[in-house]
Amino acid sequence: MRNLIVSIFFISALALSSAHVFSQARRVTQQPAAALADNRTASALYDDAAGYTARKFQEFASKKVPYDTKLLEKTVQEQKELAARHAALLNARPNLTNDDLYYLGLLYNLSANEERTLEVLKRYLEKDKDAAGERQQYARYLFTVRAAQNNRLADAEAVLGDYLRLEPRKPTERATMENTLARAYHKSKQLERAALHAEEAFKVAKTLQPNSKNSSADRLLLTSGNALVDIYRELNKPAEAGVAVFEEIRTLAVAAPSARLYVDSTEKLADLLIDSKRKADAVKTVADAIAYTKQSIKPEEQGFVLRALERKQRQLRLQGELAPEITIGKWIEQSPLKISSLRGRVVLLDFWATWCGPCLAAFPHLKEWHEKYKDQGLVILGITTYYGGRGSGREMTPAEELGYIARFKKEHDLPYGVAVTDNDSNHRNYGVSAIPTAILIDRHGVIRLMTTGSGGGNEAEISAAIEKLIGEK
Repeated sequence: MRNLIVSIFFISALALSSAHVFSQARRVTQQPAAALADNRTASALYDDAAGYTARKFQEFASKKVPYDTKLLEKTVQEQKELAARHAALLNARPNLTNDDLYYLGLLYNLSANEERTLEVLKRYLEKDKDAAGERQQYARYLFTVRAAQNNRLADAEAVLGDYLRLEPRKPTERATMENTLARAYHKSKQLERAALHAEEAFKVAKTLQPNSKNSSADRLLLTSGNALVDIYRELNKPAEAGVAVFEEIRTLAVAAPSARLYVDSTEKLADLLIDSKRKADAVKTVADAIAYTKQSIKPEEQGFVLRALERKQRQLRLQGELAPEITIGKWIEQSPLKISSLRGRVVLLDFWATWCGPCLAAFPHLKEWHEKYKDQGLVILGITTYYGGRGSGREMTPAEELGYIARFKKEHDLPYGVAVTDNDSNHRNYGVSAIPTAILIDRHGVIRLMTTGSGGGNEAEISAAIEKLIGEK
């Protein structure tokens, strides 16, 4: 159930900062007569829609509803539909005030209607181009993010300029706007412009003073650093430039202190050293981090830090090496294959289980990557094993569990092949000690990325790595 909380609130937050969480929703169903009589204020209509997922979660918790990705998707979709209905109701009112336009823009944003979001917020901001204040600045922030995501770069730049000359300015908003513009310019191959915004985002993110309780600051630092490193790589800057970025983040993590940021930046730093063919330095970096953790990190935080770093230490023996073959007992909706037969393709191995909540939370991302990159050479294989029916409510024989896994795959609409093993050889050969674990293998059959867990930004890391490997010749 904890995963349900995290996923619902994470997806709700992404309504403001992610380019691809919601698809366009341009049509709104006609309102019944009873709805037209609704005389709630614009702010009340918005609050009702914005709080929908929290209210539903409380309902699920009281009824002890187990985690289910389909339920999560349904809940988010219901929130979008509610926001769309409220937006239609508000838009139908005559003589909208500027206050009404502000909340109408927020409702369209929550409903995923980005075209109408931009149109209404533009009207709101043009009422007084020089107006300062929390509400006006938030509208500028939201407009800049959405305009950049929709490749309206000139509009985004203009409104960002207004945001920067007015008050109040929030570092989190500034960093998010700069990051979004950096991604948009990066996508359109305007790398110099992308680098300018990425450098600005990183500079702002460094002022947020990360600590163990400030996850948003940690996330922005990592997001900004990753974006900057990717752009530097495409600009053919020396690998040392990217290494320096994450050495700086790691220094900030120590000073904060933030144990979570220290782990994440150490793992990324090791990956960058591997990519620049400095495996010995990567191994030493992680070994030194383990020694530092034992000496300097608070005892109550040492456990998870050491587990993560020791797992990375085990993984480092594989990173940069040819991927081991996999031993499979049964295939589900996938012809038998070997890793060596997939040379020339980018391979994502997803180690998962039916009873694993974070594994289920990763399904939407896996499905998205499959759809987006399958024709560009990406092959995803879900690798699981027999757990005796764990999580199903009853003991199962291997034959029964195989049928259960096949039904589970169909129910969750997983479009890629699933492989079932009858021993732990694959987990052992790939150093998998926790699930979900994702392993990315490049077109030469070399392991380029290994990451464990779901959430906290590793989906963004995996997505960026897939994009990078797909683009490699």
